[in-house]
Amino acid sequence: MAVYSDQDRRQIDELCARWREGSLIGDASLLYPDDFPTVWSQPVLDELNRRFWGNLLEGGEGGGSFESKWEIQLEGAPIEVRLLAAECLLVYYLITVSVGSERKRAMINKTIGPDREDLHVSTDSVEYEALRNWIANPGQYYNTRQDLLVGYLMELASRLKKLSLEGRTELLEDNPWGFAEFAEGGEHHNDTMRHVVCHLLYPQYFERIASNRHKELVLKTFGDLDTSDSDASQDQRLYAIRTELKRRLPDWSEARRDYYEPDLRPIWHPAGRSTDSASMDPAFALDFKKQIVFYGPPGTGKTYTARDLAARVIRTAALQRWGVDEYFGDVDKVEVAVVGHVANLQMHPSYGYAEFMVGLRLDADGGTSYQLGALPRLVERMEAEKQQMGEQALPHVLILDEINRTDLSAMFGEAFSAMERDKRGVEMELFAEGASGEQIRFTMPEDLYIIGTMNEIDQSVEALDFAMRRRFFWFPTPFDEEALFAIWESQWAEQKMTVQWQDAVPQLQELAERISLLNSRIAELPELGPEYELGAAVFGDLPYFVGLEWRYRTHGRRQAKILWTDRDKVREPVLSLWTLSIAPVLSQYLAGSDRRVEQLEELKQLFVTRPAR
Repeated sequence: MAVYSDQDRRQIDELCARWREGSLIGDASLLYPDDFPTVWSQPVLDELNRRFWGNLLEGGEGGGSFESKWEIQLEGAPIEVRLLAAECLLVYYLITVSVGSERKRAMINKTIGPDREDLHVSTDSVEYEALRNWIANPGQYYNTRQDLLVGYLMELASRLKKLSLEGRTELLEDNPWGFAEFAEGGEHHNDTMRHVVCHLLYPQYFERIASNRHKELVLKTFGDLDTSDSDASQDQRLYAIRTELKRRLPDWSEARRDYYEPDLRPIWHPAGRSTDSASMDPAFALDFKKQIVFYGPPGTGKTYTARDLAARVIRTAALQRWGVDEYFGDVDKVEVAVVGHVANLQMHPSYGYAEFMVGLRLDADGGTSYQLGALPRLVERMEAEKQQMGEQALPHVLILDEINRTDLSAMFGEAFSAMERDKRGVEMELFAEGASGEQIRFTMPEDLYIIGTMNEIDQSVEALDFAMRRRFFWFPTPFDEEALFAIWESQWAEQKMTVQWQDAVPQLQELAERISLLNSRIAELPELGPEYELGAAVFGDLPYFVGLEWRYRTHGRRQAKILWTDRDKVREPVLSLWTLSIAPVLSQYLAGSDRRVEQLEELKQLFVTRPAR
């Protein structure tokens, strides 16, 4: 039921079936089962594990990259071990969209080695056809910690081989939950790769989700549809929810019921920087604390993230309070609710208690009276909605942009304490009287959420008083490579590029590495620091410059040398991005530095120089 991808995954599923039957239950090579019948046997797996886990290269050791370390670990290995290592890479690559097919093939063939070109994966093979497609985007961690994920895979296979043939067959032929439990073991357990392997081997039962955080968010959002037992595992609960979705939405295709497709994704998909920890997710934090702040350098998408999270809070509540039928029966109603239940206030120095809580204002007859500010008016609206709609009334989210530009403690006044989650719903008196002389009362609703944003350049986090700080959970919003790739991919489609996205990804990944180094250097400079690092938005226009240069170019298009040539000479799109987007920002940041010209040139070279390969 979870067998879905927007690509043709038939070859992938067929390859996984061969891997399960021939290599995991049996011992044969995945690529050449007749010529190498024992590649996945216990002795060969033990040797590969010894070479990898027994010679684990950390950090900058062995050249620093997975590729360079991998070659060191396989140096002098017999062909059976190298073929096994290559097939582990093949399985690892089957799911991911973020590595191009040529890069996948090159790494597999390099692992097999130059002495056995007869065993290399060719472009007309079934395996290459599988590598040209994909199932999902498992995230940046899947690329950056390739060592741990491939290492988990080889250790899992080794543990399976310690079982009898009957034991392996029992786990791998029709026992998804038993296999998932077995896959949780091992000294080098890795949740991401476990999720991937479970989906590859049992796609009817396991979602194409590689992240614990994503699974927890789906459960949080769609938990009311869970019909499983109280002791069910995470994946059993997800399977029960999918079964219920299929029952409730029988006319929908598997594509529409997929969590990453447009109908469901906006309801649950996370806001903020990617992490695999539910405790570090803004949605869970907001649900518990009621107030959070996104802080960081300009251009890191804090306001966008806040609005995205606010919209998801409303959509989740609408799904849970209105039910599946009403929610999907009138999607326009949901979008109207999102607009009407998210309020945005831009903070500035003159915005204070009178505007936010209550203040004296002139009447038409020249007198004065107390009038409610933005927050009490919002609360009155919420109370009216609850009287009208009862349990179907939705929460509200208040976004306070650039909260450090005003005195928050003074702005909230007596309501300062009412923000705390254990004070919600408790009525209090304001120091103001109504038209009849009665004391104005105020209650902070339990389902009013507050999201703040703050640029560190304007004022550091430490400048806010402790009492205010402890009423919020604080989420740093630094440069996010995953967010940058999302911007680039969206722009790629908009620019109607002649260079295919997948072909461009390898050089884009190299540029992302330069950006990370650039930000690291900015953080080190005494004149700047971490708060001056550049956000993803600064680099977002790269596809525009690529499109201008490659709109009519045909030579070299398939090689996608869009940022650097074969001789590592930087191309115009990178230089244009530096000149028009990056240099003006850094120039302003360094305006007071005596070494401004020298520092700008250093940062430029760090950005435009292709990384050593």
